[in-house]
Amino acid sequence: MGLTFGEVLEGGRGSTVNATVSWRVAYYNTGPPPVVAEILRGSSRGAFFEELVKLSDIRLRADARAILISPRRAIGVEKVRLASSFGVYVVLDTDPDGLSLASSGADVGEVNSRAISAILGSRNRKVASECRAAILALLEERWLTLEELISSLSFSFSARTVSQQLRSLTRSGSVRVLGRTKGGYGVFGIPGRVYPLRGDLSRPSTLRHLSGAVIAVLASSGRALSSGEISESLNASKHQVRRLLRRLSNEGKVERTEIGWALKK
Repeated sequence: MGLTFGEVLEGGRGSTVNATVSWRVAYYNTGPPPVVAEILRGSSRGAFFEELVKLSDIRLRADARAILISPRRAIGVEKVRLASSFGVYVVLDTDPDGLSLASSGADVGEVNSRAISAILGSRNRKVASECRAAILALLEERWLTLEELISSLSFSFSARTVSQQLRSLTRSGSVRVLGRTKGGYGVFGIPGRVYPLRGDLSRPSTLRHLSGAVIAVLASSGRALSSGEISESLNASKHQVRRLLRRLSNEGKVERTEIGWALKK
């Protein structure tokens, strides 16, 4: 465990305490007032209730401050709230300050709120990480608007979570607005990824996307490509691609060879 009694408390270990029955506890200080502490060694509901019954009995019969020390993974918010209703402190094994507060008689709700905040913080970080991974997995396949991402992930994450994590990915540079729809909505994607053309893009975004995509396809092909091969790889019409190739040729970015189109050397 991350926390030991010796770091914070002085007193006996492995003591027997009498209440309605004789209980064996991990730590006991006769006080006054007495302080008793137990370590939650299992994550099952049964293990928690066994310790809660023991500590509640000792608290009532011996007028002791009862403390349950738990690893974060072994306890949830509802268990902490239940312990609070029985007047039992819950301290995470990484929180020596919480143990000190509990042993000194601080308010049970105040001490237990520390555990709740830590548990929720850990849970929120896990959800955020899973949501970011899910967004990136979708954007590996296609570029999407915020509303499309929210709709695709609605069974797993709230709209607010998707929005927040998309902003986080955008700030880090992992995701970028690569274009806009005719309605003005940003279309998000992974920088450097070549996506098929979307039919709902605005004209400027269509031209910008196709220009970059044509250059990327030619750069990655390792050989000259026909306009038909380029249009097929980009899901764009041959007419669009031919017109764009002429424009890029005029700009000195591509050239037509005997076997097809290639980047200008």
